[in-house]
Amino acid sequence: MKYIELIASIVLGAVGQVLMKWGIESLKAGDMTAVSGFGLLRAWPVAAGLASYGLSSICWLLALRKFPLSTAYPMVSLGYILVMLMSIWLFHETISMQKWLGAAVILAGVVLIARSGG
Repeated sequence: MKYIELIASIVLGAVGQVLMKWGIESLKAGDMTAVSGFGLLRAWPVAAGLASYGLSSICWLLALRKFPLSTAYPMVSLGYILVMLMSIWLFHETISMQKWLGAAVILAGVVLIARSGG
């Protein structure tokens, strides 16, 4: 139960990134008015991504009440791995062996930090 807010913050942050990518790609190429200012909010995935970021921030603040910052902040790097996995699934991106190795190093670091207490 202690980890709910921390996990929610990480997942919502990753989902926010994916939604913003989806939204910006849905805009017409060359439509610079849509890419500036409030025009971005017309693409609902961009607005949903920003809302997801807002909820992520609220969860983050709640998580900081339960964890030392030196433990909680490195856990945010799990979001990189989540975004990478969602990029494969949703955008059909190809992930190089070097990126997989980097994800493994991140995961190993998170496991070491989590096991050290907090």
